[in-house]
Amino acid sequence: MNLADKAKEFAIAQHGNQQYGEHPYSYHLAQVFQVLAEFGYAGDEAIAAAGWLHDVLEDTPTTYEMLVSEFGKETADIVWAVTTEPGQNRVDRFRKTALKIQSNKKALAVKLADRIANTAASLQSNPKLYKMYVKEFPLFKELLYNPQDVELMPMWNRLESSNK
Repeated sequence: MNLADKAKEFAIAQHGNQQYGEHPYSYHLAQVFQVLAEFGYAGDEAIAAAGWLHDVLEDTPTTYEMLVSEFGKETADIVWAVTTEPGQNRVDRFRKTALKIQSNKKALAVKLADRIANTAASLQSNPKLYKMYVKEFPLFKELLYNPQDVELMPMWNRLESSNK
């Protein structure tokens, strides 16, 4: 079994009965993985695994040490980087989290895939949430966008087109 398949099984088990809107949480995880695959990241084992695992530190009893043990330090570091930091509100939490993401290019690919998947899902089924993502997009871009990073430009273009 490859690392991404192992991560998929682990993440689905850890999220258990959690829901993503009206879907089981695995729906969101699969959407994030699909976005990563669409943009050519499925071949990077650490990114592919982190796509499945990106919410386990935030939403389950999983620890960083468990991720290192099961999936290696690189994957665990990506998941840690995209895990929301505590803060007084969404903006404060995002500013703190963005500092971690900025230091890990692979984490940025996972965060972009997560935001693309969340924006697309909310556009279809949760207009209030979609409006929140659109409102947050300027800060998201201000803190994470690097015009020199041409490899991620197609993901940024997709996200920008869905935030208008």
